[in-house]
Amino acid sequence: MPDNKVLIPLTQSELSHKILPHVEKFIPAACNELILFFVTRPPSGSGFGEPDLSAGYIPRPGDKSVQPTLHPIYESQQEDSIKAHVESELASVTDHLKEAGYKVSLVVGFDKDPVDAILAEIKSSKIDLVAMSTRARVGVTRFFFRSIADTLTKKAKVPVLLAHPSAA
Repeated sequence: MPDNKVLIPLTQSELSHKILPHVEKFIPAACNELILFFVTRPPSGSGFGEPDLSAGYIPRPGDKSVQPTLHPIYESQQEDSIKAHVESELASVTDHLKEAGYKVSLVVGFDKDPVDAILAEIKSSKIDLVAMSTRARVGVTRFFFRSIADTLTKKAKVPVLLAHPSAA
């Protein structure tokens, strides 16, 4: 049974996945459970057959479009659909980590503020470490554009392992 739980926040961007080689290099599979955490804004329920693109989840090229229906599409249905799509999209990552010997789970969170969602997941899942990539802004841009990673390092009550994209 794993001794530690490691939360890995991921998005659809390639940048967020650049932490994964570092996780495999520095975090042994035998005593660590990996929780891949995908967070997006909650859908609002979109009426009749139109996808709610304001939820922050972007359909990929090749995805089938949602056809108009005769019944409303509820928020919970959109959440289920997004969860299924994220599971499908991250299946290769999940499978690779499982083949490497890790216990891996995928959690999809819905929140307007990704930092709040990550902090809530840290608390509810009793996370021991957060591992994520960062844009590593410096100077004036860091002052005006606080990153999720920067905010987490200040607010999280657990260690946060950051990988800069040039080092990843």
